[in-house]
Amino acid sequence: MTLRPRLALPAGLLVIAALLAACSGTASGTPPPSGAACAVADATNTVQLSAKNIKFSAPCIEAAAGSPIKIVFTNEEAVPHDVAVYTDTTKSEELVRGDIITGPNATTTVTVPAQQPGQLFFECTIHNAMNGALVVEPVASASAS
Repeated sequence: MTLRPRLALPAGLLVIAALLAACSGTASGTPPPSGAACAVADATNTVQLSAKNIKFSAPCIEAAAGSPIKIVFTNEEAVPHDVAVYTDTTKSEELVRGDIITGPNATTTVTVPAQQPGQLFFECTIHNAMNGALVVEPVASASAS
């Protein structure tokens, strides 16, 4: 009858290992929302983001690694907002914080220093429920011809 406790420990370790594997691969530990339409940076690594109804226009941002990321932020309402970018959801290391702006239609640009591939976290520091993932993608290498 002592066989059952011996089997429970390895099974528990397998469950923990599976959970850890599922959560790895991002800097923040939180994957971007599945099926979400991310705001995608253009060829100059500039992305448009706005705020309306106490929400960001996109729950995630995609940008390229290796060059600064410019977030052109427009506040479309008369409620103050800003954009801050952190290394992860703990917010222990802030990379950049933009100006607090009040709209409607006030705009500011926040420049994130060049990053390695991975995932960062952004939020409005006034309304912490306004947040999302900034996914930094590896730059596709040009194929030799």
